[in-house]
Amino acid sequence: MVSKKQEARHLEGVKSLIDIIHNELSGELEKTTGELIEERRFALEELGTEISDDAQIEYSQVLPSLKFQEELQVSRQDVKHSLGKMKDRPYFGAVTIADDDDGTEKLYIGLNSLKDPSTRDLIIYDWRTPIASAYYANHLGNVDYEVPTVGMQSVDVKERIQLVIEDGRLLDVFDSELYIGDDALQHLLVDTAKDKMKSIVTTIQADQNRIIRQNSAQDVLVLGPPGSGKTSIAMQRIAYLLYLHRHKMNAEHMLFITPNEMFGDYIAEVLPELGEASINALPFYRLHDKLRRGYEFETLFQHIERMRTASDTSAYQLKSSPRLLDAINRHVSHLAERGIKFRTIKIKDEYFATSEELTELFYGKFKDSPIDTRLKKMQVELWPRYEAVLHKAIKERAKALKRVPSYIGTDEELERQAKNEKTKQFRIVRNYIQRLEFVNVEKIYLDILQKLDKAVRQTTLESLRERKLNYEDIAPLLLLTIKVKGLQREPKIQHLIIDEVQDYSPVQLAAISAVFPNARKTMLGDRHQLVHPVISSQLKGEAIELTKSYRSTVEITDFTKSLIGNTITQSIGVHGDPVVQLSYSEFKEKLRQLDSDSVAIIARDAAHAAEVAEELPDVTLLSHDQYTFTKGKILMPNYMSKGFEFTHVFILDYDLYDADKDRYLLYTVASRATRHLYLVEAEQ
Repeated sequence: MVSKKQEARHLEGVKSLIDIIHNELSGELEKTTGELIEERRFALEELGTEISDDAQIEYSQVLPSLKFQEELQVSRQDVKHSLGKMKDRPYFGAVTIADDDDGTEKLYIGLNSLKDPSTRDLIIYDWRTPIASAYYANHLGNVDYEVPTVGMQSVDVKERIQLVIEDGRLLDVFDSELYIGDDALQHLLVDTAKDKMKSIVTTIQADQNRIIRQNSAQDVLVLGPPGSGKTSIAMQRIAYLLYLHRHKMNAEHMLFITPNEMFGDYIAEVLPELGEASINALPFYRLHDKLRRGYEFETLFQHIERMRTASDTSAYQLKSSPRLLDAINRHVSHLAERGIKFRTIKIKDEYFATSEELTELFYGKFKDSPIDTRLKKMQVELWPRYEAVLHKAIKERAKALKRVPSYIGTDEELERQAKNEKTKQFRIVRNYIQRLEFVNVEKIYLDILQKLDKAVRQTTLESLRERKLNYEDIAPLLLLTIKVKGLQREPKIQHLIIDEVQDYSPVQLAAISAVFPNARKTMLGDRHQLVHPVISSQLKGEAIELTKSYRSTVEITDFTKSLIGNTITQSIGVHGDPVVQLSYSEFKEKLRQLDSDSVAIIARDAAHAAEVAEELPDVTLLSHDQYTFTKGKILMPNYMSKGFEFTHVFILDYDLYDADKDRYLLYTVASRATRHLYLVEAEQ
């Protein structure tokens, strides 16, 4: 039987130990900071500000020592900061284990490890340590867990408890023989809809724990219903991998590909809460930065709006199909013999290199080399010509400036002006050579489309002539750019998180793999969460399926399940209010009275949202280019709500949705609500 009084005494002892370590570290920091400042001052005085050759040698010997001490000082500061945070909640659970070698031992599990400096024994175990799996296994008795480089280990779990600690005070203790559920789960789970996404490390379930600790040497596909913790699992997995590979991987080696612009801000606090640096996040749309400048790129939300009103979606369907991906791969495999297209390079109206000349270099002079080597040899061939033409232009411009009858500068100043002018003027040619822009990827793309659908090829050509690229053109052009030119790869990224993966076409996923060739992937999705009017899930491969939903009340989860005939998802949520139907006037009154900073008003589209915003003065209208997650009463088109959660959700014009055609859209939108869901009738 768990004794709350006994656990409270243990907590006080741990806090006292943290104070001792914190105070000792503070004193050491104060001392070493003074020593470091003194060493810097001494180095400057001895070596002086004017460093001679001899002094440079001496300084180069001192510098590594100073650098090492400064890095050590930063590390100590980080530990001190962690200790300060740890005192508020040193741990959140404990597990009593027994094995043949060490007998019975009680292990406390927290966000970070803590050692007793006098004995070097671990007082708290980091949740990412292998033995912590015994806690997350969610059952008593024999538990197997994996130790990297060692293999599977076995331990007998005798007791498992959860502790609710806030501001250094023990609020509650739960004896959990099975899993974190019922009262314990609801006490521990925070309604994350009140703020940005938080860590779920205190409530990780056994199935979630297995995903978090999956081997990082393979791709992982996780499918689950709304509220099953998919995105949170991904964040915990990042923290786990950073811990597991801390000597060779850091936050800069990871990237989160998000569903929309706001999502990066929404998840920004999770990793810092776990003591790790935030990783970069961007939506797929932002990869268009790797394509040629000068185009107007359609965003995802603009694309969805267009698709909803389009009379013909065949072009989108083709460009998102496995058929196009196969055609791209086949076409590229033949480019060594035929089919590559080149642009003529001009400087003003004068030819620098014609497409025919570039074709002759590629298929003639350098024909025996691989494609990427040929292009590099072409660069080498063009650089001296560029330098010669630039030098000649600078020389002629300098002469022209010097012939000006009035004084406009010294010869040296005029020569410098001529060089700046012509270098700037010739920059486009330099970029053409440097970035292989003379390779006409767009023309190659059009040739591929010509073989598949001439009408689609024609509409794409018209779009390119207008310098506009539709959202569905970004992936194939990016994939071709990388496959043909061999540029724009980011090899330093070692791990990718791809959220809402069911929204990605085979061409988009292939483009992502091409941009990040060294990255393993954790992919998260739900085949039924679809807001796109045309797309159907094309997910393939073996997946880990989650079936429990923790986010919403039982009533809301049951309602969302009924929309799509789902009989698999289990609701682990609390009971709450029933789903409520409101007239539009009742909605406005309810909204006026509502005191909450987590309210979403879901409109049909951007135009509808703008229309509603005019009569709701206290509501924040979210735009397509929103970059930060906003709290309060927010109004948005239905497709923008995906990925987020809110305490209160109002679905406007609910009665205008088609129960069959829009069922997956309604399922997605309704599942944004954690506690209260309102179905609002269209205004009469």
